[in-house]
Amino acid sequence: MQKKSKISFTRLCAVSYDIAYLGTNPEGQELATPFTAICQYNHGEWSYEAFDFSLASLSLYEAAEQSYRILYVLAEAGIAVDFDTKAREILIPAKAPIRKDHRLGYLRKIRQIGEHLFACGDGGQLLQRASGGEWEILDPKFLDGPDATLDPSSKLRQHLFKMHDPSNNTQENFDLTSKLILDNALNVIWDIAGLSEKDIYLASEKNAVYHYDGERISKLETEADSGILAVHAVDADTVYACGRDGNFLFGNSRDGFRKLNVPGSPVFNGMASFQGKLYLSSIGRPRGLFVFDGAKLERVEGDLVPGIDDVSAVSAVGDEVLWVMGEKDLLRFDGKTWERILFPSSETMTP
Repeated sequence: MQKKSKISFTRLCAVSYDIAYLGTNPEGQELATPFTAICQYNHGEWSYEAFDFSLASLSLYEAAEQSYRILYVLAEAGIAVDFDTKAREILIPAKAPIRKDHRLGYLRKIRQIGEHLFACGDGGQLLQRASGGEWEILDPKFLDGPDATLDPSSKLRQHLFKMHDPSNNTQENFDLTSKLILDNALNVIWDIAGLSEKDIYLASEKNAVYHYDGERISKLETEADSGILAVHAVDADTVYACGRDGNFLFGNSRDGFRKLNVPGSPVFNGMASFQGKLYLSSIGRPRGLFVFDGAKLERVEGDLVPGIDDVSAVSAVGDEVLWVMGEKDLLRFDGKTWERILFPSSETMTP
């Protein structure tokens, strides 16, 4: 029987068949606790380094002038760390003027697109890293403004006050209430993906997919009816988006996105291309790993005992290997054989 580790896996970044990085927390750690341990699995050996922040995302980065990749660690609070040198970069300083007029919450994802690192997060944040380590917000006009519920003169506050009168409780006003609340909701950008610095897709909690063309961010036509948690760009014509309530969409910036048939209502939160197929991680209803061959989506069963049930992330290294991570499980797949990678059951994490 597989022993339960004393840690929980939270993030995954695959490097090769034999190397992967994982974000981990001590078992039972409360959300937003400022502690993360980055574990490295390297040819059967485990090691870790601790950090004093809550982890958002991991990404490999290869600078144009380098012939090797380094790991970048993104903290929810807006700090990017070079894992090799431990140098820290503040994405948006605490006293930056832009914070006065916009709701900028947590950062959510970091990725290399083209030759640069990009990050995204709450409030419509999309940032690009310059070679010197400075970060720039792209299309500031896309950022969320102040919270309308705190502004007595806002249309939302005035409408909510109006709804205290029972005579205004009509279906039309209820629909307007829902629209105004949705419009005011924080625009959480969960994920980004793209083929170049001028062709980037953004996955939004506001039932939307956006596109950045190098100058501005625009909303794309989609059939999404729930939050979008992940995007994955295969080529200029083939882009996938997925999210809550079984939302799984296919399209591109020119044609928009249409829904694909999905059995049930999985909560898809990640995707990876591997050996001509698309693999999707689902964190609920049901939890597990799914595969799409271009025509049909089905759940991956495998031949492992226990099965492939504890899934929260998926990451591929070309067609060499597919890594699958759960809260307490780590698997790899070479296209033929599934293998479970065990974490030392006695390992504990300390600051």
